[in-house]
Amino acid sequence: MDPELLRGGMRIGVLIALLAAITLPFQDPSSASFVVDVLALLVGLLFVAGVALIARLTSSRLPEDAATRQRRDRSIADRYNQRSPDATRTGASAPGGKEE
Repeated sequence: MDPELLRGGMRIGVLIALLAAITLPFQDPSSASFVVDVLALLVGLLFVAGVALIARLTSSRLPEDAATRQRRDRSIADRYNQRSPDATRTGASAPGGKEE
């Protein structure tokens, strides 16, 4: 999904939740505006959670950390850098089957 679209959705959700949270302490708990404000806060938080979930599911894998990459590189190096006992630089067989 387009990162700009996700970023815009996150900003809208945070704006709704933040404005609802700021005005909530100033509302009378027995009034209808308090209920509307609580519902706006819940909708904003759910929207932020939904956008974060969509961003997480559609994003690519994170890069490996240095320790994992070094461990993987070392295992590959150990496997591919072994010399064959009958290998020579020229390709001809060496006397005694050893490398020149």
